Amino acid sequence: MNPRKLLTEALNGEEPRITPLSIYSWMMEEAEGDWEGLLDQGLGLCQHRDVVQYVEHGVESTFEERKEGGDRYVSYRKETPVGDIEKVEKNGWRYRNWIEEPGDYEVMQWITEHTELVTKYEDFHRSEEAIGESGLTVVTGSRTPAMSIMWDWTGPQKFALDLAREVPQLFQLYEERKKVFREETELIAKGPGRFVKWLENLTIDMLGPDRYRDLLLPIYEECIPLLREAEKRVMVHYDGQLEVIADDIAQAPFHIVESLTEPPEGDMTYDRCRRLWPDKVLWGNINVALYSKPEEELRQAVVAKRERAGKKGFAFEISEELPHNWEESIPVVLDTLRELS
Repeated sequence: MNPRKLLTEALNGEEPRITPLSIYSWMMEEAEGDWEGLLDQGLGLCQHRDVVQYVEHGVESTFEERKEGGDRYVSYRKETPVGDIEKVEKNGWRYRNWIEEPGDYEVMQWITEHTELVTKYEDFHRSEEAIGESGLTVVTGSRTPAMSIMWDWTGPQKFALDLAREVPQLFQLYEERKKVFREETELIAKGPGRFVKWLENLTIDMLGPDRYRDLLLPIYEECIPLLREAEKRVMVHYDGQLEVIADDIAQAPFHIVESLTEPPEGDMTYDRCRRLWPDKVLWGNINVALYSKPEEELRQAVVAKRERAGKKGFAFEISEELPHNWEESIPVVLDTLRELS
């Protein structure tokens, strides 16, 4: 079994001999155990590598760590000529976002205007050399502008409220981010790698279909042709509710829907996705709760999912959460997929 070959065939829309199962490589760093044994059994690696670096000029970045009682706080600060912004984490979780007030958008816009993009293509080549036949290196770009503002800077709640209020500074920042995102896409197109991922983390109830059509689809339609011309295939990380925009996804120009999860986390089954998106590759995340089921129940669930998805242009992955019993359950999935070949 060659995980690299199987994954490449699936993501190219072909029919691999065995449906592959892959895992985000960073998950292996979080848990000690017999990962080598699982790789020998055919578990594939998905390595993510940025090939474009954002260099912020005129910005002084600092961080401070402190403890209060039993809590650990880490503060990140950006100081600029037009103002300062700060992000705070409490016990590893986001406690304060970079953007809390309208003026914070203006600071982030200034930072964006004074950002230089620098390529680091060599990181991709080093990753490919290290991973060998055990999996694939996927080029990661930034999230598209709206998703970047929501996840990286404001948080979903403030983003939704400011969209509804049509805060002008948000839309001004969005327009500036569009310019940088296109420049980044052009650099990715010139660089190495076959597969490109935008980690959108989309579940539509946080955005709404109208905003999806206004803020995301135009970006896809503008930038994906640049990558198509470079013979790259683009995937979007959509791991939540999608039914209400299913027709829009069908028309969108990306090639692969990644981390696609059936109910209860998502709201679409793989057979419905196939009917509505016949030209898209599905890289499906197995619901993490299934790994805790009895062995036979887990086997049956994997078989049923593969039957709904079909074998062509389909792969499984672990992309949302590492099962607590991964050493026992992952071999069950791998054995089941070999039996299905």
